[in-house]
Formats: sequence, C-alpha cells, structure tokens
Amino acid sequence: MHLQFSTASLPNLPLRSSFATAQALQLSGLELALTPLLLRRGPEPILRLAARYKLVIRSVDLSPLGELAIETALIPRLVGFITALPGCQVVALPIPNDWSLLPGGLNGLLNVLTTYSRALGTQITLTLINAPGRSTESPGPLDRFPQLRRIIEEWELGYTFDTSHAASAGWVITEPLPSMGGRLRNVHLSDFRPELPQQHPMTPTPLLPTNVQPWQLGRRPGEGVLPLRAFLRTLRRREYRGLVTVRLQETGISSWWPPRTKNQLVNATIFCRTALDSYQPRQSRLFFHALPNPTTSAEAENEEHHATEQ
Repeated sequence: MHLQFSTASLPNLPLRSSFATAQALQLSGLELALTPLLLRRGPEPILRLAARYKLVIRSVDLSPLGELAIETALIPRLVGFITALPGCQVVALPIPNDWSLLPGGLNGLLNVLTTYSRALGTQITLTLINAPGRSTESPGPLDRFPQLRRIIEEWELGYTFDTSHAASAGWVITEPLPSMGGRLRNVHLSDFRPELPQQHPMTPTPLLPTNVQPWQLGRRPGEGVLPLRAFLRTLRRREYRGLVTVRLQETGISSWWPPRTKNQLVNATIFCRTALDSYQPRQSRLFFHALPNPTTSAEAENEEHHATEQ
C-alpha cells in the first residue's frame, strides 16, 4: 500500500510546494491533479520536479480538466502526457456531473473509455471515480454502485474510490470493498460533513433535496462523520496493495491561506500513516490457546480459559 497525497490539496500554491511537502513527510510518491495549465506546459516541468525531490508520480487525476477530460480529440495528447511520467500506474477519470454535456450520454462515455483504454495499453490502469451525491430528481446513470460495478467489470477498468463522494451519495464506505476486489487501485481519502449550513430564520427550507455542496466534500479526517481510521484498517486487513491518496478540498477564503491548507494536509497524512502503522491483526484464538494440563481440575481449567479469553 502506497500512501500519498494529491497536488489538488494545495491548489493555490506553486506545484513545487506539493513536492517539497511530500519530501518532508518522507513520502515516495504523489498524485498529479492535471490542470489545463500543466497540460499546456507539458510533462517536462513535472519530470524535473520529480527528479529534484526524488518522488514518483504514481497516479494522475483528470478531474481538474473538467469537460476536457472527455474530449475524444484531446485524449491522444493526454495519454502522451501521462505515459511520459515514469512510474505512473493509475489514471483517475471522473464520472460526468452533467451528462447533457456528453454527446451520446452513457454510450458517449463508453466510447471515451474505449479510446483511453486502447491508448494507455496494459501498463497504466484507467479508473473511474465514483460521483458525489446529487439531487434525487435526476440521478446519473452511474450514481449507484451496481451500475458502476457493471461498467467497470465489463470494460475491464479499475476503481478510484472517493470516500467523501461515497458518503455524500449515501453509501456505507466499507460496503463496496469486497465487490471491488483487485480492481480497486486508488482511494481518494477525505472526510464528509453532512450538516447543512446555518440559514436565516426567514429563509425558506427547500422541500426537495439539493446537490451536495463543495464545502461538504474533501474534509480533513476528523472534520466530518466518516470512520476513516477503521476504513484504513479494513484496507490493511484486506491486504490492499494499491494507492491511498489524501485528497482534501478546501473551499472559501480559507483555501487562499497557505499555512492552513498545508497544515491540514500534513495532519491528514500523519493521521493516515498512524492508522495504518498502528494496525495489529487479530490472531485466531483457536490456534493459540494453551492446551490444558491433564492434572488440572475442571474448575481451574475453566478459570485459565476465561483468563485467556480476557
């Protein structure tokens, strides 16, 4: 299991700040959140930073590109950028938020997936990021896990499992893990805040549920309601060997205060490392009980067994 963080967690700092922070935290890799600006500059500046700080770009997140990530004509250029990054294992493609912008709807997305898969080959795994919750009036075709699972298995893709997205859609975050199996390649780990913002007493409360707000997603562990320590230990218990990527999403004025965003990221990374390193697998008592002494009375044997159970 490789612990890393996404460069999207420090959106308003120079890219070298992400590399320097990863080096200070003694991480070996990063996830590159690919923006239009980085794409225009090409992979060479990324390669220089990776060599300077001795880090590997293990995954690329296409979410910051928005609609550009599903432009078929742009895919060869994107793949050329990605394959120029040695050590990259995973490409994370978001599920569209607005399906009306994608020609052909779900069939159009399948064409995009086919184009990506053929261009990437077998060395890099194309994964889909589960979508955040949205209004129940217009659920997307891949908002439910069974639908997402069918597409990923039939098209031989992988999962990038976003914990705050899953919680916002009403999923229990540990429930899909057994079904994902070996196709789980990356985890975007962050907390989720379900409470609604304070409203003025005279403001009417909407009768219908609304889309999840950005401030509810991508919170630092402990700022929401998710049992992320237990989730990480579940991954360890299942012998997960993929990526765990801290991906925070600071919003509002606080996102422009570099000391806060960097401190949040450092604390979140330390939280994950502590949870993973402190995990102790439970040993089966069936094989480790001491055999009773034949000369011991039945009462003493029961007391000894009870003490062992304690």
